[in-house]
Amino acid sequence: MIIDQPRSWYIFLFSKKCSYCPSDPGAYIMYKGKRLTNKEYLEHWGKWVFFGEKEELDELAEKLDPFVESEEIPCIKYDRSPQKWFNLEQCVMCVYCDDRQRDEVFKILAKFGIKGKRWAPEMEVIQKWMPGGLNLERWLAFHNVSDEEGDKIRKDAKKKFEETFLNRPNDICFGWQQ
Repeated sequence: MIIDQPRSWYIFLFSKKCSYCPSDPGAYIMYKGKRLTNKEYLEHWGKWVFFGEKEELDELAEKLDPFVESEEIPCIKYDRSPQKWFNLEQCVMCVYCDDRQRDEVFKILAKFGIKGKRWAPEMEVIQKWMPGGLNLERWLAFHNVSDEEGDKIRKDAKKKFEETFLNRPNDICFGWQQ
């Protein structure tokens, strides 16, 4: 099911089963039908990342939607427009899954002409959004955030990560708020 809410930076694909469960935003974070804990999420969750024009990604999303609906692909998100704070000229599509199923998921993507591939472990991505991380620091610089506000954002990011994942490693994972 393609979820396109104009106020969101991203367009998402979730199965209907997962999207109709607002009390469980991490319902898609599974491997072989079993929900991942926070610890397993940090160890195994990741995404295939590739670039394309928005219209191309819209078409690809339509083709991939049945695979999300059947839960062969847990979740997909892609940009509504290129991310200016990363100096990107194309949109990014992220196809999420457990690393133990990433080869099977990539075989599905390859059927639709995806060749260039980059696997990004979610832990690596989260670290880039932590204090001093490449993504967070670029975002702060692009938005001309004051030193004081930047320090607050950095502190909040670290606190959120610790509270969400590190302090509760055996809890069922609800993901990382987008």
